Amino acid sequence: MPQERKHDSAADRQRAYRERKRNEQAAASVTPSDDSAAGPVTRPTQPHELIQAARAGQVELTEAEEQFIRDFLGYAGSEKRTLAERDAAAKRMVQQLPAVGRTVTRTDELGREVEETVGPAGLSLKAFPTQTPHDLRPSGEQLKKLG
Repeated sequence: MPQERKHDSAADRQRAYRERKRNEQAAASVTPSDDSAAGPVTRPTQPHELIQAARAGQVELTEAEEQFIRDFLGYAGSEKRTLAERDAAAKRMVQQLPAVGRTVTRTDELGREVEETVGPAGLSLKAFPTQTPHDLRPSGEQLKKLG
């Protein structure tokens, strides 16, 4: 069924468009009353906005939003903890780190206790137990090749 034409010409269509725009601008320029001065409250739709609003206590995340955030952050499908639960776990982990400059005692591969200083942000040398500061220095032969 063909659609009826509302306007006879392109000029009529343009005139109607301009009138709609004028009416929209006039409606937008009206100052809202005191009870609606804050405007409509909209819920964040982007993952970073949702996380920020949830951490600030402005919104309570629904299960669908929690899943949306987990998917965005790349968590496995089996991950079911909420943002608040993951934040609490991260906070516990950070509280357990020793202060920078302190020492920690660990056991090396020969069973001896080794005391080592804690580097920046709780970095430990456990990942590289046999590396020494001079391990990456080129040998004399390599220095000759380099010139």
